[in-house]
Amino acid sequence: MEWFNIAWIFGIVTLACAFFFLQAVVDYNGQRGQIAPALSQVREIKKRHAAELEKVDVSIKEAEDRLEVLKQEEDALTEKIKEMDTELEVYKNDDSDDR
Repeated sequence: MEWFNIAWIFGIVTLACAFFFLQAVVDYNGQRGQIAPALSQVREIKKRHAAELEKVDVSIKEAEDRLEVLKQEEDALTEKIKEMDTELEVYKNDDSDDR
């Protein structure tokens, strides 16, 4: 059984591993060539959306500031309405006494 040498077995396994490695490298390069353009498009879209999101954040901040001013005006008007309702009640009571 001289043909069944352990060196031959290691040699065949080594060649199989080398073939597998080369096949993996070739497949990787092929897929990388297909994915690279799509990946660059994704990066470009991400940059564009980042600028748009920044604009949206600024708009939200402006809207929140304006909302705060409007809430203060609403509170002032609500207080004014309460005062006027109180005055109206006083006038109704005074008017009913005169009759």
